Amino acid sequence: MKINYKKTLKLITLLITSLLISFASAETYSELFMHAAPISIGTAGVKFVAGADTVTLGGSDAINTAGTEVTFDTIPAISPGNTTTYAQAVNITNNAGIKKTLNMSRYSITGNFSTNFEYINVTLIAKNGTSLGASIQIVSSGNNVSSTGNVKMLNGETWTVQWIIKTKTNATTGQSTSVTLKVKVE
Repeated sequence: MKINYKKTLKLITLLITSLLISFASAETYSELFMHAAPISIGTAGVKFVAGADTVTLGGSDAINTAGTEVTFDTIPAISPGNTTTYAQAVNITNNAGIKKTLNMSRYSITGNFSTNFEYINVTLIAKNGTSLGASIQIVSSGNNVSSTGNVKMLNGETWTVQWIIKTKTNATTGQSTSVTLKVKVE
């Protein structure tokens, strides 16, 4: 008996192709669905509330409606060589129902800081007057401290945020700097 290799090769190719088709057509799958509706927005548990200096620094609308953002855009100009303290720039309150961890840090700084300012110090202060964590220190020369570190805030507590700004004696009138801080709440 003579084997026809050409026909045999065609038959093997046909068998392999039919096997592949049968595996592909025999594949089954199922679908799962996950529905999340509605997803609602609640109130912020930890938020900014006005302090004694908030209106001076940012006007009556300095704090957004949710209490999650404060903008100080009406800060009075500071004369060269002066130090200005805002003992209660804004307050932070915890009404989340549980203890929270806060970490305030420098997010950005722009403008003519190093040529016109000696330093800006921002400190979290407890109701009893004690400083909490490290003071954020933005300095024109030397070592900056860019974070308060993690600080535990009990439910029902209100802390104040103090700003101290010192200009250089040779600061140029009309020059400015902008600082953005971030408060991470966990």
